[in-house]
Amino acid sequence: MAVFEFPTRVAYTDIDGQMALTLRGAMTMMQEAAIVHAAQRGYSIYDIPRTHVIWMLVQWRVRMVGRAMWNDDLVVETWPRSMARVTSDRDFLLRDVQGRTVAVGQSTWILVNTDTGRATRITPEIEAAFDLTDRDVFDTPLAELPEGPGETTFRGAVQHRDLDTNRHMNNLVYLDYALQALPEDLRDRSFPELGIRYSRQMRLGDEIQCVFHRGEGCHRVDLCGGGTVHAAVTFVE
Repeated sequence: MAVFEFPTRVAYTDIDGQMALTLRGAMTMMQEAAIVHAAQRGYSIYDIPRTHVIWMLVQWRVRMVGRAMWNDDLVVETWPRSMARVTSDRDFLLRDVQGRTVAVGQSTWILVNTDTGRATRITPEIEAAFDLTDRDVFDTPLAELPEGPGETTFRGAVQHRDLDTNRHMNNLVYLDYALQALPEDLRDRSFPELGIRYSRQMRLGDEIQCVFHRGEGCHRVDLCGGGTVHAAVTFVE
């Protein structure tokens, strides 16, 4: 089984008030593992002058199934599970040095041509650079809320600090704004699972309107701007 292993450690910025690893911290580790894996296969930001493509995240799902504490040594296992015309599914398993699972994750990435800014076809050459592993870490779909009106709980604008190397708001910053938008009774809750669906990039100066939707067992924050939903973050209890 072709699985890439990425050693890491729980940093101070990855923990909550009980010194335990947060979902955001786990996602940070998984994102870094995916980027390093792609770089080792010849598809990093340094390779853009040659490849003219970059992988961009369009969907996340992460669930905490164990516990890790500050300064614990961990390993991220990750593998591409499938490749379609322009997208690839990638799964993750985060474990401690004893082999116990701490978190699992699943993501979908789209291949983008850096010259046009549009999705581009995954060529046989690109597919050959990655070994696919048919192993799905989830056996049930993410809980979802029905569409309907919500309550605006936060407004702001994309700042310089929110941008990544692609000059748009970093994947994990959407989660930061969604956490900021949670009502007071939910803000300090440790959710065991969340999902993020990205639909449009947000850039410097863009308006951010966070619309909160409360449900039974799960809640959602839509990040809107200019009348468009740019991302939706689902928190599962």
